[in-house]
Amino acid sequence: MARVLFIFIITVAVVMTALAGLALVRAGADAARGSLSEDRMPETFRNIAFALLILLMFGVVTGWLGAP
Repeated sequence: MARVLFIFIITVAVVMTALAGLALVRAGADAARGSLSEDRMPETFRNIAFALLILLMFGVVTGWLGAP
């Protein structure tokens, strides 16, 4: 079980590093083109997503969601 957890943690670290590198490359490409403006998420959608995230975290912590 510890081996599976270790492999999962290593995999997550590799994916996060790859995504960070991709974000840096995209930011460099945007700077080279001169378009640094962001596409902002609508305020209502952002608030709903934030509330759903809090509910998801609460559900996992209390045991409503996830393994029994």
